[in-house]
Amino acid sequence: MITRFCTFALATLVAATLGLAGCGSQKEPAEQAVAAIEKTLADSGAQVQKYLPERFEAIDAGIKTLREAMAKEEYGQVVTEAVGVTDELRRAVADAMIERAKTRAAMETEWTALIESMPGMIAAIDKKLAVQGSRPPKGMDKDAWKSLVESYDAARESWGKAAAEMTAANFEATVLAAREAKAKIDGIMETLGLKAS
Repeated sequence: MITRFCTFALATLVAATLGLAGCGSQKEPAEQAVAAIEKTLADSGAQVQKYLPERFEAIDAGIKTLREAMAKEEYGQVVTEAVGVTDELRRAVADAMIERAKTRAAMETEWTALIESMPGMIAAIDKKLAVQGSRPPKGMDKDAWKSLVESYDAARESWGKAAAEMTAANFEATVLAAREAKAKIDGIMETLGLKAS
């Protein structure tokens, strides 16, 4: 009986020791997996967040789960779940690069259209402003006219700045600023009943 008890106790002790050893052996792979994921996130996460925000949120949630498991020393869980998070992050990075290329191509087309259309629109409004001077058009009071002219001046300045400062580095931001300027000028032209010259 005593021998049987001792054998059981020893088996329990061995199992516990093996379990602890197993946990210990998983710690380093778990740390390495999380470190690799976090490095990829630091290198490419901003691009994923910008072009694929919903997928970024899902990946970020997965990474938080891994960090929580690490804090609890659940290394086996980390090693297992890190595989899925890593795969999803890699796919998202690749897909974000494709999405960025598509966005860039669309913006290049948009920029070409802006370069072609904006000078005529500005010329038409400038001509109207020169004719009107400080007198508002029929059906518009002085305050509304003043506000419209100020809005146009701001939009025209924004467009001029975008056209002058366009570089490869600020391309997307410049196109967005130019798009906003065009939208304002479109509205002004509609208000004045104008067409581009």
